[in-house]
Amino acid sequence: MDMLISVIIPHYNTPDSLLRLIRSIPARADIEVLVVDDNSDIPLEEIRRILNPFPYVQLFQNDSGKKGAGASRNIALQRAVGEWILFADADDFFVEGFYDKLIPFLESDFDIVYFPPTSMDETTGGVSSRHLYYMDLVNNYREKPSFKNLTALKFGFCTPWSKLIRRRVFEKNNIRFDEIKASNDIMCITRCAYYSDSVKAADGTIYCVTRGAKTLTSKKNEENFDTRIDVLIRRYCFLREHLSKEEFKYAHIDRLALGRLVEVVVDGWGIKKLIDVLKLYHKHRIKFFDIGLLNPATLIYDAKKQLVWLIDIKKHQ
Repeated sequence: MDMLISVIIPHYNTPDSLLRLIRSIPARADIEVLVVDDNSDIPLEEIRRILNPFPYVQLFQNDSGKKGAGASRNIALQRAVGEWILFADADDFFVEGFYDKLIPFLESDFDIVYFPPTSMDETTGGVSSRHLYYMDLVNNYREKPSFKNLTALKFGFCTPWSKLIRRRVFEKNNIRFDEIKASNDIMCITRCAYYSDSVKAADGTIYCVTRGAKTLTSKKNEENFDTRIDVLIRRYCFLREHLSKEEFKYAHIDRLALGRLVEVVVDGWGIKKLIDVLKLYHKHRIKFFDIGLLNPATLIYDAKKQLVWLIDIKKHQ
């Protein structure tokens, strides 16, 4: 049987969560699982022992000299042979019966299939807000497949998980993850979306993303913030160069630029940091105001989403 799916998992110091994730993946001849350990404090042999009951799981170590999930995913991409790639983070998991929801698309001609995710708060066991933005992007396009909603989906859903990506998209366009600590997935998935000719929004949930104390996005770290600003600027310039004016407008990258400015204020980085970011925006001609935000309904909707998101993050900082 040909290998249909390669599941790629970067791992660092979460063996219990990793085990939960592996158990959520069915043992099938058409699925390979590639785990790349990012030099955990736990010895590699101990991780190998934990994964020993799952012979279909291949374990590698990040020996690239570049720490982070990006470098780890690149190692797995070099070894993956599946027709499709599924990414998962070691502290997340696939929902029960997810493979059945993939079946209708495995023989399709789509380049990317997006699935609405769900989420869980590891602290309370309840539902987190972490999936809401991505769920809305998928559902909006599925329910109203307009050019506007398609653009918002492709360039808004820029995380690697909860989507099937055809491996040839990576290989044909020489796409790899940035080997940096924060936002290492943004440019990679943005390029995948740009170079994909045909995409689909599915109606079934396959993936649960978790929110916990170890989530990188919940940790206040100035170095990570500066990296995210750099990635945002590179992404803005890439989209400005490659998209039409209409596509660029619907990608709403300017709203993300505004969001980073709000983050400077909310997280209390100070006036100097705010000025530094504004200088970078000016240097790279980054606009951070979307006239669409003047629409009261849009403003209230976006403000509510951001408020829920920030409150959720603050609980874990």
